[in-house]
Amino acid sequence: MGQVEAGLQPSSAADLTEAELRFRALADQAPLMIWRCDAARQCDYVNRAWLEFTGRPMESERGQGRLELVHPEDAAACLAIFTAAFETREPFTLEYRLRRHDGAWRWLREHGQPLMRDEEFGGYIASCADVTELREAQAGQEAAAAERESLLSELHHRVKNNAQATTSFLSLQAARASDKLVAQALRGAAMRVMLATLVQDRMFRVVESAGLELGEELATAARAALDVAGRPGLTLELALEARLPLPVAQVQPLALIVNELVVNAARHAFPGRPGGTIRLALRQAGPGHAELLVEDDGIGLPESTPRNTPSGCLGLHLVPLLARQARASLRLESPGGTRALLRFPC
Repeated sequence: MGQVEAGLQPSSAADLTEAELRFRALADQAPLMIWRCDAARQCDYVNRAWLEFTGRPMESERGQGRLELVHPEDAAACLAIFTAAFETREPFTLEYRLRRHDGAWRWLREHGQPLMRDEEFGGYIASCADVTELREAQAGQEAAAAERESLLSELHHRVKNNAQATTSFLSLQAARASDKLVAQALRGAAMRVMLATLVQDRMFRVVESAGLELGEELATAARAALDVAGRPGLTLELALEARLPLPVAQVQPLALIVNELVVNAARHAFPGRPGGTIRLALRQAGPGHAELLVEDDGIGLPESTPRNTPSGCLGLHLVPLLARQARASLRLESPGGTRALLRFPC
């Protein structure tokens, strides 16, 4: 497996010399550093690029000489990988530092292949590329990513603390308000900030490119909204038929929509009733599209209510704005209860 035909050990001395000359001519033209060792693990050849890198003559690289310039911290790992490869006669890849002719340590990525001739093991041949700049660039990217993660974490912490402080302030003002409608509006605002903070906290823990399972996030948002609404006796029905991984930027507004609709139903849909049902459904509606349904069996929507009053269901006015962020179309109906249907790309 992964073995190459040596072609370097012909039967006669004349053929050997001619084949070796052809091999060296080709190897010396290669842009990579190349070395070759025999079945006794002794290096018998390195190409011109290797000699130019080390600044040493061929005699210094033969035998075990080529290993003298390996960084002391990498020597043991290199020897272990090389020894294991000889035992299994399989290809190997490793990275290590080698001292250049000017004394600089350079990172090499080495790929080795076993040499075979007539099913007889003849040693190894390997090519090496200088990957120092690539490793430095990767290290820089990792450091930048770590710094960005630290800054985002600090920002998230500050936003979360500010949101909690805002929630506490609104709740305190609601408790002190003498006007019942004002108190109700303040409690609604505190609830909305709290639920949005819960959504943000969940989304922050996910890498943007990784995406989220939409059904799980919407179910979590719906349960949290019902708990925060504090309306006993209500039943939450879930019918999540589709597994839809979506990016965080799309899941977040959909989760906020579910928050708003569930809270609105819990607070306004069942006046004077000991119980009621809120249903959340998600399904694949066709190639590249999905549908989200939030409905209740309550009293339905009033024909016309000013949005800036506690009874005006401010959340229903926020839902269209959030739907646009999620690239979703929205249909809001009240055929006996309230029914919100969103269709969006997935």
